[in-house]
Amino acid sequence: MDAARGLALVGMFSVHAYGAFAADGSPTPAWMFAGGRSAATFALLAGVGLAFTTGGRRPVVDRGTRAAIATRALLVGLAGLLLGLASRTAGLDVDVILVFYALLFLCALPLLRLHPRTLIGLALLLAVAGPVLVHLLRDVLPMPSYDGDPTPADLFTDPLGLLSDLLVHGNYPVLAWTAYVCAGLAAGRLDLRSRRVAGRLLAGGLALAAGTWLAATLLLRWFGGLWHLWRAEFTDTPWPEARNEVLWDAPDGATWWSLISRAPHSTSPFDMLHTLGSAAALLGAVLLLTRHAPGRTALAPLAAAGSMPLTLYCAHVLFLATGALEDSPDLLCAALVAGALLFAMCWRRTAGRGPLEALVAAAAGRARRAALGRDATSLSPTEPDKPQSA
Repeated sequence: MDAARGLALVGMFSVHAYGAFAADGSPTPAWMFAGGRSAATFALLAGVGLAFTTGGRRPVVDRGTRAAIATRALLVGLAGLLLGLASRTAGLDVDVILVFYALLFLCALPLLRLHPRTLIGLALLLAVAGPVLVHLLRDVLPMPSYDGDPTPADLFTDPLGLLSDLLVHGNYPVLAWTAYVCAGLAAGRLDLRSRRVAGRLLAGGLALAAGTWLAATLLLRWFGGLWHLWRAEFTDTPWPEARNEVLWDAPDGATWWSLISRAPHSTSPFDMLHTLGSAAALLGAVLLLTRHAPGRTALAPLAAAGSMPLTLYCAHVLFLATGALEDSPDLLCAALVAGALLFAMCWRRTAGRGPLEALVAAAAGRARRAALGRDATSLSPTEPDKPQSA
């Protein structure tokens, strides 16, 4: 699982280094391959991690576990708000995910005892119905008064706008994105050490991703979807030049045709199901590769980075906020990836858990013990801060 997270980190770094579109208006390779998929993978793996920390195949959920998860969500959300302050101050176009991520943790609390089949059904339902609900509520819930990422001040100056941003208006609307957490919880309740389970994740994920991509392409190209989207939202650009924009830029939701978009972060049912399948396939592939020593050795640097995603995510946003190398995307991407891998390998060998991960783990552990009303001196199987790897 750490290696899969590491790959998602590399994808996210590349998107933030190269952006979505090149100077000639064509989508960048980073956007085409990692746009939307990296963030979806993080959300799915969050569900897998929650399953691991609540007993794996045999869920054991108590008030201590819930308190620890809630504390973890609170601290991750706080980190996200502080990064939002840095992002807005620097004028970044990053779309910090951590505040949304924190709310996803809280939304997962009522789902921890559900059977894997129920979770899979709920994931598919949310992936299809969630985007429709988001589309309907965008005209009902108020737009946030701020531009860019939320900051600590927005908790007090625009709490309703912040909530609506997290639920429907943001880049990772929780009403739909809970689907990824449900799917991850379902996967985490399975025996991920099994070759058969890993193979099914890979094959099923690839089939879902390819099938939804093909279906969206047919609707866009052969049933008028491209024309309707262009007419509703992209008419400022003449059609031949607007083609890439319509295909690869998320629509604003001005028309119901936006629900057939396959663009990254469009939050259409096709985008949700495609990225859900991509994330599941990536997890299955990594599980198969790491069954043998050569695969584990090859992916060790990525696994090291994936073991401290909070630390590296925060560090990369702060680095971007400095403006260093912003005119050299190749160098910026290389610096982000190489710096993250080198730091993670050195830190993991000398100190173990990442610095921010250790801080969150300590706070969550104290919350768990306080909720249980006793001084637990050892971690139980449901301890939410026990490091897990796959």
